[in-house]
Amino acid sequence: MGSQKVAIFDQVGEEADFTVGTAPIPEPGPGEVRFRVAAFALNQADLLLTKGRHYVEAQLPIRVGYEGCGTVDAVGAGVTRFRIGDRVTSLPNAIGPYWTGGEYAVAQEDFLTDWPEGWSAADAASLWMQYLTPYFPFAELFPFEPGSWVMITAASGGTGIGSIGMAKLLGARVIATTRSESKVAMLKRHGADVVLSTERDDFAAEVMKATDGEGVRLICDTLCGPYVSMLTETLADQGIMFIHGALGSDDNMLSVSVLNLVYRRAGIYGYSLINELKHPDRLARGRNFVLDAVASSKLPKPVIDRIFPLDDVRKAYDRMRSGQQTGKIIVSVAE
Repeated sequence: MGSQKVAIFDQVGEEADFTVGTAPIPEPGPGEVRFRVAAFALNQADLLLTKGRHYVEAQLPIRVGYEGCGTVDAVGAGVTRFRIGDRVTSLPNAIGPYWTGGEYAVAQEDFLTDWPEGWSAADAASLWMQYLTPYFPFAELFPFEPGSWVMITAASGGTGIGSIGMAKLLGARVIATTRSESKVAMLKRHGADVVLSTERDDFAAEVMKATDGEGVRLICDTLCGPYVSMLTETLADQGIMFIHGALGSDDNMLSVSVLNLVYRRAGIYGYSLINELKHPDRLARGRNFVLDAVASSKLPKPVIDRIFPLDDVRKAYDRMRSGQQTGKIIVSVAE
């Protein structure tokens, strides 16, 4: 059918970068849907791939894009829920090489939903990673009682802000962390009850003060590295810290005093959304929960930081590397 422009990288390492290349326009197989991409969202996992620090091995050159939205232009055999002309959003696909970073994308039917009414392309492209990532640990893996304290580190990114919204929806009180004083007011506007800097010497003491000595039931951590030991000092009795990123680490390693865990009967859990979406029943529960919450306005539209055209995909990732973003960074592909 011809070729398309795609976002790719072709080497692994600290100096690896994203470029715009070409690839064949794929044909949908049985149970698959092809859509013309309107926009796709950036995620920190893309950067980990370029550095060889993701548990998925990069087969070079590799496409990028875990989530996006667009208009269906072809369907494979057996597809029943979508037809040509439908506007759709794409969930992060755990099975096979399904990437949204280009002019066309293919997804399995179960990984597509209707584009929410009244949402822009930037909104629709940002929906899934930011709300599904916290859904599983908050609602299924480590459910908490209403009023429990939940901490969200590096909270100003898209998934961080989405995690605040999900935690509040489920009844938690939220401590958000940031290294930037300029983001404190913004995080409180989006629902954080307390905002603290992980750079302050009395961080653990401030958390205990804010929670009246109780500590936090659940820590949603994307920092890893040297921050872990300090964060475990804030856990409540039988608290859990789940790690799903490594923004504060250069080597994916963590160092923690085991006594912090033993004293609190606490635990550390390695978490990946992709692992949950490999199971059709979990996929359906998470997808339906988020769609119902969006339809009833219990979860708001995503916060959009900046929008870049496809030809400026390198600038978009430079923005993510800077750590200055507030919300999701979007690449616009087609009107």
